[in-house]
Amino acid sequence: MPENPNERRQGRVDRRVQEFRAHVLATAEELFEERGVEATKIDDICAAADVAKRTLCNHFPTKAHIVQALSREAVSRMVAMIDDARTTGTSTRERVSLLFESMFGGELERGPIQRESVGAFFHVAHGTPDASDSEIRVSDAILRMLQEGGTEELPAGCAAETFTELLLGAIYSTTLEWIHRDDYDVETRTQEVGRFLVSLLPER
Repeated sequence: MPENPNERRQGRVDRRVQEFRAHVLATAEELFEERGVEATKIDDICAAADVAKRTLCNHFPTKAHIVQALSREAVSRMVAMIDDARTTGTSTRERVSLLFESMFGGELERGPIQRESVGAFFHVAHGTPDASDSEIRVSDAILRMLQEGGTEELPAGCAAETFTELLLGAIYSTTLEWIHRDDYDVETRTQEVGRFLVSLLPER
């Protein structure tokens, strides 16, 4: 069946929109990393991306919208990392171990998880009222990973929901320590906490 010309035209428009948004977000992320979120202005992003301010604001009305969009991308990367641990690991112990080992393939070190914007990341990670059905919260992804192994691979008397909260708490608490302490070795501490959590899980 021949492709509808209107659908083909709409497809081109959608691709251009996605390319424009990706270009703006990549530019903003670079500036945020160089200067910080607070010091970066919308005009700076327009100049660096070589786009008109009116055009940019049609897609991102404020800088907060850009930070949120970058946070959504970071959440998507983290969910993908959790899903990868779920499908790669052969037990809950191995899946949790893989998750914490891969946490620093760069995820907490790359934007937008910076000291200034980590709050936006946490907000998006828990889902927002306007989130689409296709968006999944980090907690949902972790729960799905734990349910893969069944209750027999969790500590006695511990529900998957409870251990999900422990894993999330470990990730968030080490990240918050990093936000507030310049001398905090977040990579080492996150991996140490991960090893401790794995030690709580029964061996098959």
